[in-house]
Amino acid sequence: MSALRLIACCFALACCFHAASAAPAVQALGPGTAAGDERNVAMRLSATGTVLAVDPAARLMAVRGGRGIITFRLDPKVQNADQIRVGEQVQVDYVAAFLLARKRGAAAVRDAHRIAARRAPNGESLEESYDRPIRFVTEILAVDEDNMTMRLRGSTGQVEDYPVNDHAALAASRPGDYMLVSMNQAVAVGVTVLPRQ
Repeated sequence: MSALRLIACCFALACCFHAASAAPAVQALGPGTAAGDERNVAMRLSATGTVLAVDPAARLMAVRGGRGIITFRLDPKVQNADQIRVGEQVQVDYVAAFLLARKRGAAAVRDAHRIAARRAPNGESLEESYDRPIRFVTEILAVDEDNMTMRLRGSTGQVEDYPVNDHAALAASRPGDYMLVSMNQAVAVGVTVLPRQ
């Protein structure tokens, strides 16, 4: 598993939503083999949040979780779409596609932050929201080749260490590099309405 794939997996778990403790399934989709290449990664994740909007006919649902609002396409496996209501707490099991790109140099980093800071226009429909990627930037603070770990700082300032299994990819990364992570399609494969507390 390359360092970029593992970084996306760990960062998505730590930063995208407060995910369940089980490790996500990760599958590389793109050909990125050289250090710094963009990589496409698919992951299965879980998140908890509040339903902001739901359109059972279009099979779309927006949920606010620990890291913001994500719009999910509801897979045909989600048979309770017409029973989900705005304001309910839900646990969403989903598959998401991520594009990862390592950025190096002041201009590249500025561009990554500018891209990640773009916000949705007012009045955006669920369909438009689903089609717009969610982007965030993480900074590589330290690379420990002896212990095969990388220290990352997320977009809200949290700092954590993550194991990396590919020594060559780890060696190609260095402190001061940034990762632009784009979550491009989130498909809910299971939605559980949680009891009110």
